[in-house]
Amino acid sequence: PAGHLDPGESPIEACVREVLEETAHDFAPAALVGVYLNRFTRTRTGDDITYLRFAFAGTVGTHHEWRALDEGIVRTVWMTLDELHASAARHRSPLVLQSIQDYLRGQRAPLALIHTDASVLQATAAR
Repeated sequence: PAGHLDPGESPIEACVREVLEETAHDFAPAALVGVYLNRFTRTRTGDDITYLRFAFAGTVGTHHEWRALDEGIVRTVWMTLDELHASAARHRSPLVLQSIQDYLRGQRAPLALIHTDASVLQATAAR
């Protein structure tokens, strides 16, 4: 799963929400695998886009079968590493494989490295 930050949301909260929206599973982040930066040009518009990706390791929890997936998400697919490599041309970013390789190498950092100032969390209430 990948996505964006909603107003008033920390990166960890966004991770939990995005996993739920795109897989219908609860997720409990336990560690930061890495922070990744990617830049590309959108082919349809020519827009220069830069993405900052936070990759988390954690525990997949309850599957909420009744929950509809986000628009554009057809289904959740669990793939082997070989299947991920074979489908690399379809990935949204080369960072997908990079973050998985870092996870498999055991790269982990404490979630405490991600600091969200209280001003961010109060953003929706202040508006």
